[in-house]
Amino acid sequence: MLKTAQETAQSFQQPTSPKPTKRASPAYKPKEDASDQSDDDFGPAPPTAGEQRKGHGPTVPGFDDLAYRNEMRDEDRARDRSNYVDDIRHERKTDRKAQKEQLDELVPRADPGSRERQLEKKREVTSTLQSFRDAKESGDVEVPESDLMGDDGIDLYKRKKKEEERKKSEREIRREEISRARDAERNERLAERREKEGKTMEFLRQIAKERFG
Repeated sequence: MLKTAQETAQSFQQPTSPKPTKRASPAYKPKEDASDQSDDDFGPAPPTAGEQRKGHGPTVPGFDDLAYRNEMRDEDRARDRSNYVDDIRHERKTDRKAQKEQLDELVPRADPGSRERQLEKKREVTSTLQSFRDAKESGDVEVPESDLMGDDGIDLYKRKKKEEERKKSEREIRREEISRARDAERNERLAERREKEGKTMEFLRQIAKERFG
């Protein structure tokens, strides 16, 4: 019994120490993974396959761009051509005017209606035709009939008077046609009215005959 008590006392004096456990070590990623992560976080992203095929060179103009370019080019050419023609016409007109003034100073004009004046007109017509031929090379020019034929005031007055008479006769013809059409329409309405009145009178005669015998 004494031995049992001693064993019990020893059990209280020497407590059992816990069994040491193995400390878990932290898990570290490989150095290659860390470097890959740093490369992904910093710097531009690599181009995709589509971007690599697309490239960064100049683009090919489309049909709309070509049409717009051609239109602008045609407008510029037309503007330059028009300016060139206007400049040539202005220079020729100025030159003719200067030559005419010099000629008038050197040789005075002949009296109206004389043979010398007629010859001067022919020369002026020839000069005008030549100038129009030269100007026609750069563009179409309408030549008045008076410049071509060298008409004087009397012939021009006769032609205008004849033209007015022709227009007057045409107006009179149209007026007569309108008047005849109106008369025909009026006569037709009168004929219809007379026919209607005649039928009415015949109907009244028949009624009177039936009643009064």
